[in-house]
Amino acid sequence: MTPLPPQLLLRPRGAGFPSGILIAEYDARHRHHIAQDQALLPPEERALAETVRSEQRRIGFLAGRIALRAALAGLDPAMRPGPVLRDARGRPSAAWPDAPRVSIAHTRVRAIAAVAPARSCEAIGIDVEEIDGHRAEALLRMSLSADEIERVRAADDALVAGPIALWCAREACVKAHALEVGWFGTALVATRFERCDPAAAGATRAWAIEIALEEQPAMHAHAWEARGAVYAFASRGCVNAEAAAVP
Repeated sequence: MTPLPPQLLLRPRGAGFPSGILIAEYDARHRHHIAQDQALLPPEERALAETVRSEQRRIGFLAGRIALRAALAGLDPAMRPGPVLRDARGRPSAAWPDAPRVSIAHTRVRAIAAVAPARSCEAIGIDVEEIDGHRAEALLRMSLSADEIERVRAADDALVAGPIALWCAREACVKAHALEVGWFGTALVATRFERCDPAAAGATRAWAIEIALEEQPAMHAHAWEARGAVYAFASRGCVNAEAAAVP
């Protein structure tokens, strides 16, 4: 079992990343650590966790909220954040005055949380998946069109991390743009999937991804591979001068 830093903080920079963006990663495999660290959470968040029926999903919820507390503290140590509960669609909602934009994702291995200053964008979305050949094969069968497979193959001839990166990019865009799509996300079409320079420290490779949905303006995501997983980030209304175009 490869250890993960308990609170890894990343500050990616580049096109599509809002000014001040911070991502925290938390090791979600050790339940005794989570049982101790959940004391850091506001009582409202711990109470919300108790409403999650599945034990595995409850662990993921707590790990995600712990990662979020680390991200909020890293964004502004002087911040006095309130509880982050859920909006009407079940998304994490930070509702105190001038609260940052937030997004959370988790696997059985890790939880990640992204935060960005409210002035830097309208919304953000993040996703993560562990690299797994069987998962990649399933996505190729059920979620990618023939054209998308060829786009991904050109940037990842092994067709393992690439299909997962596209899936994560779709999920990140769904979160950032508040979309309602089908379970497999096939309405979200990848019109660009290319290698690019990584924006996050520790990444071994990265991809610039453009996603189309019917007549809506194109959406952009940055995906990267690091520490045995694939991550993707998307934003809406980003005001970072570096984010005017996808690299």
